[in-house]
Amino acid sequence: MKPVNIAVLGVGVIAGQMAKAINLNPDARAYSVASRDKDRAKTFAEKYSFKHAHGSYEEMLADKDVELVYIAVPHALHSEYTLMCLDAGKNVITEKPFAANTEQAKVMIEKAKAKG
Repeated sequence: MKPVNIAVLGVGVIAGQMAKAINLNPDARAYSVASRDKDRAKTFAEKYSFKHAHGSYEEMLADKDVELVYIAVPHALHSEYTLMCLDAGKNVITEKPFAANTEQAKVMIEKAKAKG
């Protein structure tokens, strides 16, 4: 089985912890990272051995080789970016809290089901 190409959306402290875990897993590949600030994405990519760094989330999501996206932005943005990833056809892991409220969680779950 080939390793899963994992992307990280956001470059905060928790993203770094996830990057360390990705690098310890032989079934995962630190593939891509995105930040609204490309320099921060590049620094993160170099520190955690990610192959690609992007200065926009949309740019990262356009990469057909991204297979799984870990959402690591402030929790108020989890729903927005989870839905964006699902619309791009990506599998998603969202750090806790999953959503800011029940309605957001329902929308996210329904979108995930609709996207398969």
